[in-house]
Amino acid sequence: MSIGKEAGAFTSTATSMTKSTDAAGNHTFVMNIEGTVTGGMAGAALGTITATTADFQVGSYSADFAAYLADGSVVTGLGSGVFGLSGTHNWQLNGTATLSNGARVATEGVLDLASRSYNGKMLEIS
Repeated sequence: MSIGKEAGAFTSTATSMTKSTDAAGNHTFVMNIEGTVTGGMAGAALGTITATTADFQVGSYSADFAAYLADGSVVTGLGSGVFGLSGTHNWQLNGTATLSNGARVATEGVLDLASRSYNGKMLEIS
């Protein structure tokens, strides 16, 4: 697996966020986000990120999203990865996603919990 050039960048804001705690004390956050994508997949995007952590320092996440591209097409994707603390109230998310057009991308971004923003980039995987 080789990670190549940047396939796009995204800026988004959480439109809603819920938090729950399971019987083992793990914390789960469900964030609905919307924003824009630039680059090879330019357009509007929305999705849901579900993150789970025991200590608010590290954890894992899954993502389900759709991008409504400027050319009229729609690309959906499913992804997952890990996150770690990256500054005050910031989580660095690193993962991979498989897109409905057959592409695979690596994703990296920062989720700022205080401002409820999630911004980052996608890199081609070949």
